[in-house]
Amino acid sequence: MSTTFEYEQAFPADIATVTTMISDPAYVQEKGQRTGSHDVSVEVVASDDGGFVITSTRSMPAKVPSFAAPFVGDTITVTEVQTWGPPADDGSASASVTVAFNSPIAYEGTIELTADGAATRAMNAGEFKAGIPFLSGKVERVAADQTERYLAKEVVVAEEWLAR
Repeated sequence: MSTTFEYEQAFPADIATVTTMISDPAYVQEKGQRTGSHDVSVEVVASDDGGFVITSTRSMPAKVPSFAAPFVGDTITVTEVQTWGPPADDGSASASVTVAFNSPIAYEGTIELTADGAATRAMNAGEFKAGIPFLSGKVERVAADQTERYLAKEVVVAEEWLAR
């Protein structure tokens, strides 16, 4: 089994500006720190076709329900890889995303950036999968809820970043 995840974000800038922001290691670093993470490391590697790969690792205190604590421990370490392709003819962009946690749960999905007037919409979609007998669904829902909070905070950080 798995838990389906969808979350839409809105950024107050065009796709090219948003793409520049999300591929800036300083932005990824700040986003991680401002969302409660520590020990944030970031690597961005450009590809010849105009795409890029963002690899970030971050740790944060585990704020999980008691039933999940034995599987997670005191700290959650997250390694996220976003593999962005080149921009499409209409300016839209997409990425495949994998997230590995220091627990028996993982996420695979996509991010689609599309224009919305002068703004950009980011549709995050994928699945959480946990390998915990009898508790997988509960653990996946906790991970999905925490990811929603993270993505909501990312919008706040991005708005402030773009206003600079």
